Amino acid sequence: MKKPLSTYNIKDWVVLGRTFFKPPFKVSDNLINEARIVHVVSGKSNLYAANQYIKLTSGDTIIMKSDNFINNWSPNPSNELNEVIVFQLTSDVLQLIYQNQIPQWFLEQESQQVFPVHKTESTFLLNDYFKNLQYYLDNPQLISENLLRIKIQELIHILVKTDKSGNIQKIFGALFKSNEYQFQEVIQTHLFEDLNLEDLAFLTGLSLSSFKRKFSSIYGTSPNKYFISKRLEKAQLLLRTTELRISEIAYDCGYSDVGYFTKTFQKYYNSSPTNFREKFLN
Repeated sequence: MKKPLSTYNIKDWVVLGRTFFKPPFKVSDNLINEARIVHVVSGKSNLYAANQYIKLTSGDTIIMKSDNFINNWSPNPSNELNEVIVFQLTSDVLQLIYQNQIPQWFLEQESQQVFPVHKTESTFLLNDYFKNLQYYLDNPQLISENLLRIKIQELIHILVKTDKSGNIQKIFGALFKSNEYQFQEVIQTHLFEDLNLEDLAFLTGLSLSSFKRKFSSIYGTSPNKYFISKRLEKAQLLLRTTELRISEIAYDCGYSDVGYFTKTFQKYYNSSPTNFREKFLN
């Protein structure tokens, strides 16, 4: 039987974890002075950071620097468990692994602010690495601290040496430095995403009450009124200018529940989305 979670340590630090879980599942992570390399063995999710949104699927590998994240895992049609492998990195762990001879990659670079998540390119070397790692995870008696040191160095080496964009070295150079964001930047990035106010407050680093107060002071209205207005404005534009299905429009405007979208649209425009489109076409 598969264990829900298995973890492996170097000294007192957990550096590797393998988890199985049943979606749908939402998790909020606040990474302070910590970074992660995550490999999705199976599953699909929407990953949100303050100024970024990434879709993840089976086989994807990402690097996450210190920041706030919300990962919303989608249901599996097959009802199978998701499997995810996670490396947890801190400055102390890297110092230990590299015996205080940190590679140039991890030295802080003077550059523009980098995105908090980088999705790596799928390569033969990277795919082969995780197949090999899964063999060890299936046979945990073979795992030792020395092996963990070697496997972490090997993974980092593969990521850097197979990266043609140079973005991996950039994110490694800012791995434990949190980004600073403008409040409006976070709002506009996720204006049409299926996130609630608690999620947005978390991404801005504020409590819900502080988030609402700051929002009202900047936008001159409540968050709920603002989001409904902007999302329905987009919805009526899509109804007039595209042939997208109502369900597709609802999703594009940040509504996961088509019935709720229809009810809200009806209340705002005094017409259902279908009748609104028909009236416009006629």
